[in-house]
Amino acid sequence: MDNGRAASVGFLKSSKVRNAEEAIGQSEGLLTVLRLTQADIKPAEDALQIAKKFFESNQFAKAFHAAKKAEALAITLDERFGVYQKAAKGLQSRIDSMRRLGLRTQELETLLTRAEKKVLSGIWDSGAFVPNYLEARILVEQAEQEGRAFQERAERASNGIFLAELAIESLGEMTGPADPETFAQGATSALEESLHEATRRLALGDAEGATQVAKDIEEKATSLKKQYLDSTKSLDATEAQMTYLRGEGVLTNGLEAEIKTARDMLEKGLIEAAGAMAVRLRGGVDAVGNASRKATSGVADAEVLYARLKREGFHSYEAEVALRDARRSIREGNYSRSVEYLERALHAFARRTNAREALGRAIEEARKRVQFLRGSGLSFLPDIQEVLTRAEREFHQGNFIGSSEDLRLATVLLDQVTRAPNGKN
Repeated sequence: MDNGRAASVGFLKSSKVRNAEEAIGQSEGLLTVLRLTQADIKPAEDALQIAKKFFESNQFAKAFHAAKKAEALAITLDERFGVYQKAAKGLQSRIDSMRRLGLRTQELETLLTRAEKKVLSGIWDSGAFVPNYLEARILVEQAEQEGRAFQERAERASNGIFLAELAIESLGEMTGPADPETFAQGATSALEESLHEATRRLALGDAEGATQVAKDIEEKATSLKKQYLDSTKSLDATEAQMTYLRGEGVLTNGLEAEIKTARDMLEKGLIEAAGAMAVRLRGGVDAVGNASRKATSGVADAEVLYARLKREGFHSYEAEVALRDARRSIREGNYSRSVEYLERALHAFARRTNAREALGRAIEEARKRVQFLRGSGLSFLPDIQEVLTRAEREFHQGNFIGSSEDLRLATVLLDQVTRAPNGKN
């Protein structure tokens, strides 16, 4: 029985020895392969050395577990290293790509260096001090994401700058100017400066600012092209209108020189200033045309009206002077002043017309009072009727002064009758 127990113990011991030897051999073989990689497996090698020491001291169970730990640690370190290395290569690739685009990479390079230091700083894991691949991987992955996002923004900015350059070239190469070089220099110089600013912002890492500046440049260049065409058409239309007005005898008061100035400004590429001037000139010519028509037609109508009023006995020095000054202003081309004089004449006509209407109403009222007194036995009623009839006749003949005096006399007589106690003479 003792022999059997001894045989069992011997078998168990030989089994532990064999298992420990196999575990150590398997771990050693794995480490041999992993040494060919760039992974830092020194913690696993240290664990394997501990397993060997346990084995030498006949602590076969501890040797077995230490060897398995070394194997698991080696596998873990290899896996972590592989993930970290992939992330680090991705970040390095991003840095290289950004360099080719001329973008700033200092921040990403700094983060990559920090990640490498993070690996070397190590971390305790399951009782072993191992390279800190985990936190280093997170650091480089975040850096790569930030780099990718920035590169995408930078590429959008770069595309925007390219489109802005095309828009500037399109503006500078417009057909029409007699001296394309002078026009291009004047029209695009400010935009070129803005383009340099966009490029500078991109180089400093302000991709959003560069994109906005480039967008503004493109919109501005497009707007200037349209404004150039609109201004040219407006000036052509203004010149045609002026030619028509001159044919009608209207004086344009030096607007031709201003149109020439506006065209010279367009030739020099000063599009916005020329555009504003073209709009003003267009309105000015329209105003001259409207004022000339109003003045000439108004004066003609006023002269016809005054001639009729004179036939009716109306004479006004104020109206004659105003009409004379209005005609002189038309000859001088000062149509707005002519309209002012015309309004003075019309006011004089209105005052005369109002006075005439008031006199007619007064005569009619006096006639009604005389009609009311008929049959009253007044001895001088026929005299009042005679005076009133003379006032009416003078009114229709245009002798408003004589008519007003006779009406005043008739009114005085009628007032005396109405104030008499018995209403009789």
